[in-house]
Amino acid sequence: MSVRGSVVVRRRLPAPVAEVFGWWTQPDLIAQWMTPVGKVRASVDLRVGGSLRVVMEGDGMVIEHTGEFVEVTVPRRLVFTWSSPYTGPHPSLVTVDFEPDGPDWTWVALVHSELPDAAAESHRGGWGSMLDRLEQVIGKG
Repeated sequence: MSVRGSVVVRRRLPAPVAEVFGWWTQPDLIAQWMTPVGKVRASVDLRVGGSLRVVMEGDGMVIEHTGEFVEVTVPRRLVFTWSSPYTGPHPSLVTVDFEPDGPDWTWVALVHSELPDAAAESHRGGWGSMLDRLEQVIGKG
């Protein structure tokens, strides 16, 4: 039996909650930030049971991530499975909560759970880098 790890990352982003939610659910917006390095292609079927596919390309690697939406509460919460070559034999789970902080800011709280213990730290760094990119992209808008 393997030990399953969890990652928690929080960021305060300079946009209203509905806009930040859109950055997580619209493929053309996801393509602007959801990779630590390089570029990304995404497809989204935003409904419970719908699919999510994110292909990250950078540093000479192509990594496909797939998942399924478990909960979609517009614009406050997304829960989806997340599988890649680095998440082990079973899907991991990503929960993202969006909390307004006044009219123009949003707190994003991400919990990535059910990861192999050895993969937790790299995923913490990956999500941290991606949320840094999201903050930069939103700030330019």
